[in-house]
Amino acid sequence: MRVAGPTKKYAWIMRLWYCLAKTVAEETAWEYAEKNGLNVVTVCPCIVLGPQLQPIVSTSSELLVYVIKGKDMLLHIVDVRDVADALLLVYEKPESSGRYISAPNYISTKAMLELLKKTYPDYNYVNCKAEMDHNSPITPISSAKLRNLGWKPRELEETLLDSIEYYRKTGILQDGEGEGHACRLPDIFRMFHASEE
Repeated sequence: MRVAGPTKKYAWIMRLWYCLAKTVAEETAWEYAEKNGLNVVTVCPCIVLGPQLQPIVSTSSELLVYVIKGKDMLLHIVDVRDVADALLLVYEKPESSGRYISAPNYISTKAMLELLKKTYPDYNYVNCKAEMDHNSPITPISSAKLRNLGWKPRELEETLLDSIEYYRKTGILQDGEGEGHACRLPDIFRMFHASEE
């Protein structure tokens, strides 16, 4: 199995070094496995949210904070705990082979905000600045192969609420007043979002 060439070329052109490094690493693993008769299995998550182990703001955490205070975008989301479950599952199942996509949830940021407002109505949300065409073309992503192996991801609402609760407890999610974290789209997402505007 090879990683798609255009993905690598796009990452190079757009200077998305993290994406390029991940793509090249996976491609190298597939080449090595092919030459040495090994079975390589990869799990490729989309945007990973959920309670963190580290006390610092991750890129995905920055994205969620930005979304809460910013524009409407279309997102594929997976819980970090579900990624861990997926990794263990493909490791333990001898029939595992190839590439597994872990992207069980799809939501617009506007719908995400509506869901969060039900639980946290007193938070100072901003309105989404743009109306998205929710029928606009987006690369279809399926976790069917992983689900067929027995993967059972959490519901999106649990992932989002656990994320927000963790961010609130650790001070990551602060109002725009005082010395809160700056509300800015993380660099890795900025290139993708700019092409949509």
